[in-house]
Amino acid sequence: MIKATNLQEMSCITNADLRMHIQEKAEAMMQEYQVENLDDIGCFIVLEPEEFTDFPIGEMEFVEMLSLKENVFLHGVRIIDESYGEDIYLPVEVVRC
Repeated sequence: MIKATNLQEMSCITNADLRMHIQEKAEAMMQEYQVENLDDIGCFIVLEPEEFTDFPIGEMEFVEMLSLKENVFLHGVRIIDESYGEDIYLPVEVVRC
């Protein structure tokens, strides 16, 4: 599991497409909420496929399938309190017919 609470920690995300997606989303959120530190409003968590039991689907505000080029992620947002949330990404394998 990778937990990114600032822009520098995002460099640990190995999937380049996901890293770029999360970085753009983080910068937009920081600008929208007018904060200098991402950790003031939330964080991004990237799970490994074997960590699927760590994806708390019942606690999510919403869940979606996110396709980034050839990779698919289960993406959800968990609201911790009124001013802090977690974006959680779980890589999933999609079988195409």
